[in-house]
Amino acid sequence: MFRPLILWLTNLGSYVWIAATTPVFWVFMYVLNKTVVVNRRLLPHQPNVLIISNHLTMIDSWFIGIALFWPWVLLRPELTPWHVPERKNFFKNRALALLFRFWKCMPITRGSGDFLTKLTQLGAELKKSSLIIFPEGTRNRNPKSGQLYAWRGGPTLIAHRNQAMVVPVAIRGTEDVLPIGSVWPKFGQRIVVVVGEPIDTADIYAETDEQHARNILSTRMKETLQRLLTEATALYENKT
Repeated sequence: MFRPLILWLTNLGSYVWIAATTPVFWVFMYVLNKTVVVNRRLLPHQPNVLIISNHLTMIDSWFIGIALFWPWVLLRPELTPWHVPERKNFFKNRALALLFRFWKCMPITRGSGDFLTKLTQLGAELKKSSLIIFPEGTRNRNPKSGQLYAWRGGPTLIAHRNQAMVVPVAIRGTEDVLPIGSVWPKFGQRIVVVVGEPIDTADIYAETDEQHARNILSTRMKETLQRLLTEATALYENKT
């Protein structure tokens, strides 16, 4: 009988925490650093949107989430995207775990297979909101290359299972804000975030052979994101 009340309080706590902390990160992005967002209008404000992006640093999710959804989340908190961060990086104790859960984070342990066990839960949240996920599976160890580092099958699986709208987003410059191994961020850096057109999945979702459909979807997602990353890299390197 207390579950609805607990859920309501959790959602209220999440909204208050996001509303209080997001403006601080906005200042970090746009005042202390120089963030440029391209084609934000292409992102639909609706549920069941899977946002795929390349992965450079531990703070990419916040850059992307704020770049795409702020300030609309204040009036429509359901737009706030979910994240699937590595557990050992962000859930080191109960206090941090609570705060990151308020930021709509669902932790996974890389290599453990627990992403698969959370597919149903992730799908349920995706149907009500959006989800940011990194198909590379880890941070790029050669971030200046402009090339995707790796490709994992999880994002394809969750997209296909939930018939989600897939929106590619490419980011460059955060590798200079918080390089791998750094503890404190740098300021005065240029960051470029480019939003792509939603990927055409109508023919794929209509395909009756599930494995074949997922293979096609994976290829299309990877090729589209790589093209967008190449575009973002060109904009980032043209610092005029």
